[in-house]
Amino acid sequence: MRKDNIIQFIGFITPLETEKFLAQWEPYAKDFNKTTSPENMTLQQEVNEKSKYRYVSVHEYKNQDFEFNFMKGKSSVYFPEQKVRVVQAGGYAPVQIGTKYPNQHRDTKILVFLSHEEYDIAFYQELSSYKSLSIYRAYYESCAYGNILEYYTAEYNAGELLQQLKMRPCAEAAAYKDCLLPKALKLV
Repeated sequence: MRKDNIIQFIGFITPLETEKFLAQWEPYAKDFNKTTSPENMTLQQEVNEKSKYRYVSVHEYKNQDFEFNFMKGKSSVYFPEQKVRVVQAGGYAPVQIGTKYPNQHRDTKILVFLSHEEYDIAFYQELSSYKSLSIYRAYYESCAYGNILEYYTAEYNAGELLQQLKMRPCAEAAAYKDCLLPKALKLV
């Protein structure tokens, strides 16, 4: 990830299990990739939590290539075939990129969606039970959140970190893992 790129976050509210969700998500993601050409795309699935977003897709763009058009200008839509509500969180600029380290894929990822009313970013940076922290700040005023944080922590610290984060009134936090995407959707 480069600091001058824009990261787009899209949340999915649904009761669907992974296999059924992917069947509904794939046509939208293929169409989206044809029109926007992200440099990188990942799909995250919540782990053992009841959070607002069951799935979150993350798309990375060069700053000049970024466009809001996953849902053709709407901030929220439904997949017509199933019970999937799509929420456009918006485009975010990286202000702090966490360090990559060996075995990062084995650790727990925690995404934190901070409202525009949360200004105390230092609180989140000072928490001690994480290995890596990336901070993304809203690129546009119309973004759903002021900041989105991405923590990596050892599995045995994840519960404690989530508990600390959930005590904050302006934070929505949950643990996520990468979904395995079909080869046709993976980007090189």
